[in-house]
Amino acid sequence: MKKLAAVLMLTVAVTAYAQSPKIAGSYRGPSESYGLVLEVAPDGKLRGNYVESGRVAVLNAIEVKGEKFTARASFDDGSLRVISGSLTERGVRIGENFFERM
Repeated sequence: MKKLAAVLMLTVAVTAYAQSPKIAGSYRGPSESYGLVLEVAPDGKLRGNYVESGRVAVLNAIEVKGEKFTARASFDDGSLRVISGSLTERGVRIGENFFERM
């Protein structure tokens, strides 16, 4: 049973890692005051920066499950929020805002 659990955990980790390079990149928001940059850290995890109405946030704990994702956003004013969205072939949707891959 322990071996099965270890194999399942490894499978999930490999799947998430395999998706990371596909998601990594720069995305242009609906106006100049919106943007998203996602990159793969040396440890294989996704990290990034998010700009919403001119407010800048660092994204941590990014989790991708299929075409859905969540991330913790730490804004420059000290506020925290969990953001979630969906991935498409052309970009990322967060709420009503679409971010097109550049």
